[in-house]
Amino acid sequence: MTAEIKPADSSFTPEWFSVSSDTMKRLLKTCARLVATVGLMVAGGCGQGLIANDHTTLVANEDSAAFLDRISSQTHVSENDAMRGLIMLLDGSDRLETFRQRVDELKSRDIVSLNWNVDAARPVTRGRLAYMIYQAARLPGGVMLTLTGPSERYCLRELQYRGLMGEGAAFTPVTGLEFVGVLSAADTYMRTGEVPDKAGEPMN
Repeated sequence: MTAEIKPADSSFTPEWFSVSSDTMKRLLKTCARLVATVGLMVAGGCGQGLIANDHTTLVANEDSAAFLDRISSQTHVSENDAMRGLIMLLDGSDRLETFRQRVDELKSRDIVSLNWNVDAARPVTRGRLAYMIYQAARLPGGVMLTLTGPSERYCLRELQYRGLMGEGAAFTPVTGLEFVGVLSAADTYMRTGEVPDKAGEPMN
C-alpha cells in the first residue's frame, strides 16, 4: 500500500503569523532604528569608557617632590592623582589642568585603556595601577600577557613577580605610601633596567 502525499497548500497562513500592514510597518521602522543605532555605535566607538568628574583639577604647578609628599600620607590615591603621578613619571612634571586632559593624554600613549570607566574621585586599584605602570615602563610580558594582551589582573601578577609591587588583590585600593613606592621602583627600572631593593638601590 502506497501512501498518497498531497501537495502543501501554499495559500494557508497560520493565524499567529498574520499581521496587519500597520503592524508590519511599525516592525520595519523599529528594525531600521536598531540598525541605525548599531551603526552609530560602531562608527563612534562603542567601546569608549566613560569619564566621571572630568573637569576636576589638582594643585597647579605642583612639583614632583610636593606631589609625593602630599600623596604619601593619604589613605587612598584617587585616579586623578594616580594619573598625575604617571605623567610625572614619564615627563618629570604635569602641566595638564583637568582630569579629562590627563585621561586623554595617557590614552594617547596606550597607558590608560580606551575601555575603562574612570572617575577622578575614585580610589585607584592595585590592578589598574599595575596596568598603567606596565604600559608606561614597556615591560616585557610573560606568557599570558603575550597571548592575551595587557589586563589589570595579569599586569599585577607580572609586577609582583618582578618585585615592582607587593602582594595583594587587584581590586584593592592603593595607599599613598604604596603608590610612592611603586612610582619610585618604576622610575629606577625605567632608568636602569633593574628593580630596586627595599633600600632604594638597584638589586644586582
